[in-house]
Amino acid sequence: MEFKQLKAELEIIFAKITSELDNNNVPDIVTLQEFVRLARIMPMLADDSWIGESEDFSHLATQLLQSARNKDFRTAILLADALNDAQLFCHKSFRN
Repeated sequence: MEFKQLKAELEIIFAKITSELDNNNVPDIVTLQEFVRLARIMPMLADDSWIGESEDFSHLATQLLQSARNKDFRTAILLADALNDAQLFCHKSFRN
């Protein structure tokens, strides 16, 4: 998978996740599993300069999935916010 394709797919799925949270729903487990699957690919494609950040993002995605499995809406909101902040930081810091 090409990095640009991975980013595009992650953005589409993350939009679905945040839409569910915005509507006061815990996101669908299948959607979150796909998000985690894609997030785990990111460190494999990462440049050495931002591999740590991509691993952190993957870990946050896994935690979000776990919070949904536990139906912990409050934690899911916090993790989605953390994922958004991580994405913004990476784009600001490492974008070509």
